[in-house]
Amino acid sequence: MKQMKKTKIVATFGPAIASPPMIAKLAGAGVNLFRINCSHGTTADFVKASALIRKGTRSARFPVGLLFDISGPKLRLERFEGEVTIAPGEHLTLSAGQSDLDRGLIGVNHPAIISSIKKGERVFIDDGTMAFEAVKAARKQVRLEAINGGTLLPGKGINLPDSDIRIPTISAKDREDIATAVKLRADYIALSFVRSGDDIIEARQVVRKCSGHQDVIAKLEKREAIDNLDNIMLVSDGVMIARGDLGVELPFEELPRLQKHITDVANCHHKPVIVATQMLESMRFSPRATRAEVNDVASAVFDFADAVMLSAETATGKYPHEAVNVMRQVIEASETETPGKRPKIEAHLIKSEITHAIAHAVSESSGHCPTKVIFAFTTSGFTAAMISNLFPAQPVIALTPRKEVLTKLSLLRSVYPVLVRQPKSFADMLRQVKDVCRKYKLVDKGDRVIITGGAPFGAKMPTNFMMFHES
Repeated sequence: MKQMKKTKIVATFGPAIASPPMIAKLAGAGVNLFRINCSHGTTADFVKASALIRKGTRSARFPVGLLFDISGPKLRLERFEGEVTIAPGEHLTLSAGQSDLDRGLIGVNHPAIISSIKKGERVFIDDGTMAFEAVKAARKQVRLEAINGGTLLPGKGINLPDSDIRIPTISAKDREDIATAVKLRADYIALSFVRSGDDIIEARQVVRKCSGHQDVIAKLEKREAIDNLDNIMLVSDGVMIARGDLGVELPFEELPRLQKHITDVANCHHKPVIVATQMLESMRFSPRATRAEVNDVASAVFDFADAVMLSAETATGKYPHEAVNVMRQVIEASETETPGKRPKIEAHLIKSEITHAIAHAVSESSGHCPTKVIFAFTTSGFTAAMISNLFPAQPVIALTPRKEVLTKLSLLRSVYPVLVRQPKSFADMLRQVKDVCRKYKLVDKGDRVIITGGAPFGAKMPTNFMMFHES
């Protein structure tokens, strides 16, 4: 049986992998979902990207998912001509109007940036590499004093960790991108710059208005999101720890502790969690990862994240295939040393007591009766998700008759989905398990497996039984 990693890999689409053969190569190397970043491109670009991903993953061993990352209100400097060199203690002025470098004015992409900043608040530019303090705030201009020096380039991002930003989380462009994601049958929609659970609810309303059923992932990259973490976790379908902006919004030394905390809370809520941003950043230009990057990936595995994500490494990097290979190798090596985990489960978060009891029994079974694989017959994917989040030692083969459930399960830790018929009888169920075992070479003769499902057969029954079976 080929080793099946538990932690999934998300790869970002971009020019470096924009062909079906390259996408197929990455899927074969271990990518489970592809991410389309809506911060770059037009609707036509996203349609083309989706078509290339679908074509490239058509022959993948297991279904590969599609995630649309909605850009949200990214705050940026205006794309002015030239560059501005600033020394510590020097002043510059951000303006709601156009840039005028001769007068020391730099425009911004949203006027609400200016109205949100108050005197004494910090302003970070270019992922925090340049820090400023607001020394004077007016309605259309803010005067800043440089805390450290550097060069300001056009279009660089702005972070306002101290400010109450008066900008809607979902813009008109975001609504258009969500509609595109629904039309292209994406599995997940990741919402950027979430500040509260209300943002997730609004995004879900946009999805439903487009007649979609996509799950909504909350990207955690704002201080307000951390303050409202429990509320966001309750209403979202999962979270992404977007460490780039989060590491600017909050003191960087807090990030490792915060990553562990968010992962634990997501596990408690039975929600998938993705660890993202600069995991193998050096592999944009080098075929080898640094030791620190290897430890970073391993740390996410040890924390029981559902997935780890590659961004520029696969989108624009020189070594996208090598980056996926390194990530897979680190995951596989780390998982051999990862002990079991018993997440704290709050009773009010359990949606089905019977399904949860069966999932718990399945996850604990290896200590009493060793088995090679768990087969979970599931219509909605709920049973597979429950088993996944109790961290069994075995891979979970989710057997579902619904195509729309297949690729959505590709994000969940340990879960590999397979399309089957709805079993009509006990014998039919065993026959399908046998066929899947043979096709995917999952077990050897005499190996024990676990099967869960709902009886009586022939109807869409919730999971109500668990059994051991010898192949």
